[in-house]
Amino acid sequence: MKLVKRRLTPAEMYPADEDGVRSRMVVLASGIRVRVVEAGDPTSPPIVLVPGWGCSVWMFHANISALASAGYRVIAVDPKGHGLSDKPRDPSEYTSQALRDHLIEILDALRLERVGLVGHSMGAALAACVAAKAPERVRALVMIAPVGFAGVPGMSVFRALTPSFSIPVLRVLAARPLIRLMLWVVYGSLRGASPRSLEEFYAPTQFPDFTRALRHVLHEFTWDAAFPKIAVPVLTIVGSRDVLSPAEDAGNYSSSASGPPPVVVKGAGHVILDEAPGIVNAAITGFFKGVGEPRVYLDSE
Repeated sequence: MKLVKRRLTPAEMYPADEDGVRSRMVVLASGIRVRVVEAGDPTSPPIVLVPGWGCSVWMFHANISALASAGYRVIAVDPKGHGLSDKPRDPSEYTSQALRDHLIEILDALRLERVGLVGHSMGAALAACVAAKAPERVRALVMIAPVGFAGVPGMSVFRALTPSFSIPVLRVLAARPLIRLMLWVVYGSLRGASPRSLEEFYAPTQFPDFTRALRHVLHEFTWDAAFPKIAVPVLTIVGSRDVLSPAEDAGNYSSSASGPPPVVVKGAGHVILDEAPGIVNAAITGFFKGVGEPRVYLDSE
């Protein structure tokens, strides 16, 4: 697809033109609509992918088809406030507990009783909280560059600079130059962000409530929570050059002393899914196969 100066339309955003990857909107019990992107055999073991702050299902564009080819039903979601999903205006919709319960509500709507959960950045913290609250729903957990347990450098400054009355200004600032700068910060030395990545991250700014939702998450989400007790197997994948999820913290995220050691990818930054997809995909599939295959539940059951 040729990139143009305007924003990508919803129809042009990922997974447009991606063979074998399906997209649909799902209405939750709360009435909120979320976008679900899916690939793989519906009867295969399910893996649910959860992106982090400001991200959409595009974050997993280098992983979805590969994981499906490895024998999984792969389901990526845009959480509320993100991507093409609904963006409630109430700040209370974006607390850690509200977003955790929202993720469980998505599993309910898809009739997924027990899944492999894969979360990136803030999505990893949400997935961990779901595994802690409802371990019967999670077969195993993969946390990629987790953010939400060790704090975020400069968060107090970000919050001070984004009071509620600044929302109209934030919409103006959320332009390509700022997004390009943010991507430069979060990528490591393996590769930089592609032009398509810039456009995919920029596209949701066309929705009036997108920057409002991200601002609410900054202020309402708990970014330095204690890591919860988790009864399911946990694998952590981090990059050695990640400025948001330092590799030295990776050993703190484990369900047991006998769990698998963290996977640290040398040279990778925060967007390790895009920087080293081969390593990430192999680590995920190897981990899930090692913990055994689950019973499969279809959303038509």
